[in-house]
Amino acid sequence: MTDDKDLKFKLGDVIQLQFVPDEGRGRLNTRIIGHAPGKSLIITAPTINGKMPLLRENQRFVIRMLQDSKVYGFESELLKFYSVPYPHVHLSHPQEVESIVVRGSRRVNTEMVVSIQDASGKTIKGSMLNTSSTGALLQAQSLLGELSDKVQISAEFNIDGIQKYLRLSAIIRNITTPEESGTSDTDYRHGVEFVDLTDDQKLVVHAYVYGQIVAQLDQ
Repeated sequence: MTDDKDLKFKLGDVIQLQFVPDEGRGRLNTRIIGHAPGKSLIITAPTINGKMPLLRENQRFVIRMLQDSKVYGFESELLKFYSVPYPHVHLSHPQEVESIVVRGSRRVNTEMVVSIQDASGKTIKGSMLNTSSTGALLQAQSLLGELSDKVQISAEFNIDGIQKYLRLSAIIRNITTPEESGTSDTDYRHGVEFVDLTDDQKLVVHAYVYGQIVAQLDQ
C-alpha cells in the first residue's frame, strides 16, 4: 500500500470494519452517514443477522472502503455509540490513509447459480459468472432476450458468512452466442446492467463485490 490523502468521504459509501485484534470475528459492513473533518466519521451501526454486535468505546478497527479504482485502508477506533434517534457510531478520523489501485475492471468472479426470469417471463436456471456493483455476466443455455430487454435475477450473496437473497432487475446490454464465442461452449452469455435497485439492494451488492476484492487483495 502507499500513503494516500485523496480519499473523500461520501454519504452512502459502503465501508468494511475489521476488529483489531481480529480473533476470528467476521468483518462488518456498514455505510457512511456523516463526516466531521478532523473529528469523526459517522456510520450506521453494523448488524449481524439483524442484531448489533457488542461494541465498546475505544474498540480499534481496520477500515477498508472502495472508491473508483482504489481500495483505501486506515486504522480507527470507536469514539461513541448512540442508540437514538437511531443506532449510529462515531469513529475517530484517520491519521494515515493507504490505498491500493484495483487493476482493470471492478468485476469479481462469482460463478454462482442463479434463477433468471427472461424477457418472455419464463424462469430458467443460469450462472452469474462475474459481478460488479453495476452489473453482471450471465450464462444460460438459452437466449434471455434481445438487447435492451429487462430480466429478473434471483441470487443469494454470501457476505462474511451471512446469506442475503436478492431479486434484481437488469437490462441486457450485450449478448455472445455460442457461435460467436469461438469455443465448444453451447451456452449464451449476456452482459447485463442492474437497474431500479433499492438502497438496501445496492448496499448488499456493493458490500459483496467489495468483500470479494478485499479478499483477493489479502491473498
